[in-house]
Amino acid sequence: MGRLGLVLYHGLQSGPELKQYGQIAEDAGYESLWVTERYFHEEIFSLLGYLGAATERIKLGVGVTNPYTRNPALLAMATATLDRITGGRFLLGLGRSERSVIQDKMGVPYGNSQAAMKAAVSLVRRLLSGERVTDSAGPFKLRHARLATTPIQQNLPIYLAAIGKKGLRLAGAIADGVLLNAYVPPSYIKYAVEEIRSAAKEAGRDPQSIDIACMLVVRMTDEPEALLPTLKRRIVRLLDEAYVGEILLGKGGFDPTILGPLRESYANDEGKEAVGLITDEMVESFYLIGPKEKCKEGIAEYRLAGVDLPLLLPRLEEYERVAGALNDA
Repeated sequence: MGRLGLVLYHGLQSGPELKQYGQIAEDAGYESLWVTERYFHEEIFSLLGYLGAATERIKLGVGVTNPYTRNPALLAMATATLDRITGGRFLLGLGRSERSVIQDKMGVPYGNSQAAMKAAVSLVRRLLSGERVTDSAGPFKLRHARLATTPIQQNLPIYLAAIGKKGLRLAGAIADGVLLNAYVPPSYIKYAVEEIRSAAKEAGRDPQSIDIACMLVVRMTDEPEALLPTLKRRIVRLLDEAYVGEILLGKGGFDPTILGPLRESYANDEGKEAVGLITDEMVESFYLIGPKEKCKEGIAEYRLAGVDLPLLLPRLEEYERVAGALNDA
């Protein structure tokens, strides 16, 4: 078995249920379990604290949170605390989220996301090291801030979520690992890895030291045809996102000219007509879909493209079945 992780999606209903998910992942031998954050669903650090108490060995990761709603000082506090209570098993994943959520819905100024991510990584690292930090020049203002609690891990891994060229290169330059978006096809992975490794080399770092993780959405089924209409509608929503559609189609080997009619359809009829633009091949590229052995072949394809750590993202109702079936992939 190569390195393999699991991802918990939102929709959790109770503590016992969460405990069970953590123990399933640990007992099945997965390296890490990541929890996604989506506003306005479950709060991610509360879930991870509970998982820390419910497990003993598996690494636990944030996949991902942002430095806007949690100032880097608060992020460092939470990170140090979780690393302490888990015995040095915590992994921090950071992403820029979206302006529509951070600024439009929550009223927090968004600004330059590249500058914010770069500053956040630097400040969190400095605080975790025990340094007393004063910074008034960047997007986050700290004055004589110093943690009373420090992590067990001396160099706690920080992963950056990325999809576009700027984000990939920033991650390669400053992060310990990269979390590539769910739904990205294998051909995109090759492009992403080249950008990450190139930026790491330019920054004077060992390109192979950057851990490349990717969330893979799993629909393990003997009847994939039955899922195609639902999954195609999901892909329409995904491609409607500005810039995301261009990246996934352009770097994924598909025709980006469908984005014009697709987005027009999404604006007019919520994408009902656009579903016809999504091919079966696109579904098979954006998802791990099919019987167990085909899903395993898909995981191998992502590894061959350059993913160090595949992270399997099943629906909660399929979590136990997928975790048990694919843990030797």
